[in-house]
Amino acid sequence: MEEEKLCAKCKKAGSAAKCYGCQQSYCIPHFVKHRLYLAKKMDIIHDIHENLQKYVNDKDFEQSFVSSIYAWERNAMIKIQKIAEKARSDIQEFVEKRKNEVNISLNKIFSEIETTGKSDNYTEIEIDKWTKQLSELRNSLEKLTKNISIVENKKVSSIICGIKVIEQQQQEEQSLCSTVILQTNNHTSENLIESGQEHFVPIYGPCRLSEDKSLVIHSSYRAGLSQISGFNNYSSGKHSIVFLIEKKGIKNIFFGIHSASIDISSSEFDRSIYGWWNLDYVIVNGDNVDGNNKEEIIQTGDKITLILDCDNQQIQFEHHRIKKLVHLPILLSECPFPWKILIRLINSGDCIRILR
Repeated sequence: MEEEKLCAKCKKAGSAAKCYGCQQSYCIPHFVKHRLYLAKKMDIIHDIHENLQKYVNDKDFEQSFVSSIYAWERNAMIKIQKIAEKARSDIQEFVEKRKNEVNISLNKIFSEIETTGKSDNYTEIEIDKWTKQLSELRNSLEKLTKNISIVENKKVSSIICGIKVIEQQQQEEQSLCSTVILQTNNHTSENLIESGQEHFVPIYGPCRLSEDKSLVIHSSYRAGLSQISGFNNYSSGKHSIVFLIEKKGIKNIFFGIHSASIDISSSEFDRSIYGWWNLDYVIVNGDNVDGNNKEEIIQTGDKITLILDCDNQQIQFEHHRIKKLVHLPILLSECPFPWKILIRLINSGDCIRILR
């Protein structure tokens, strides 16, 4: 005789129906309730579908990428203008120097001609000498344009990198979707580039910049979050920024990055933030994911190097005093290029300097 099945909810014998989805048996009242529950879940699926459809239709997906392209364009134009201005200045300096040298020689020849002419004490020898000297000066001026060339400096070709758009499968999330990444064409990305022109840019909170914006200090009389970004954008290559901790209070200092395509002008949560409050207190997607050790490893006088390895989509944090290096992979779907450095100060009087 077949054993009578129990209702999955009330556990009473005599179940009258079975759900072939959850494989549970129910009595008539609970089967009806189970179907109502499934109907509510179906309504939720419809709502999710409608919201997603609206998001697809309304969301300006390309805006953040277009903003990144505009940022690259502006930075490239600034760099080109600086290079062109330097070249113009070099040309002017070179030409003026040569003209001054020629003028000195002309004045010397003129003085000899005037003196000798007044005394009427000259022969073919003096005339031939002056003629030869003047001819040599003219030739040197005519060769001036031939001696100067405008050439491309192959050694600094990475100063301005081209950009392209590539599509990369998000294997980290096992998703069928893909993400568009702005990537620069740089064949010298294996070399570590020291970011000598980097300087601080305040975002919000109490801080004061000095010494060509290479020094930042928490300027409030009491503790409070102060957030400071870097000036440069990073999309390719491997870049190092060295910091000196000139003063540090009892709370840690944050070193990391955020996406320049995302506005963080307030203290709102930002998923593009990656970095460290300490060597073992890691921030990923704006939130702590590893470590709660409050030990104050970073101290006043320490040197810290933050390495932005764009080509390998990771950042590194090097503590020079204890000789320790840690790294953190970056998910580009959360923190797209270009990146900027990000510093967070909490203690009153905290002070950091960019060494290079």
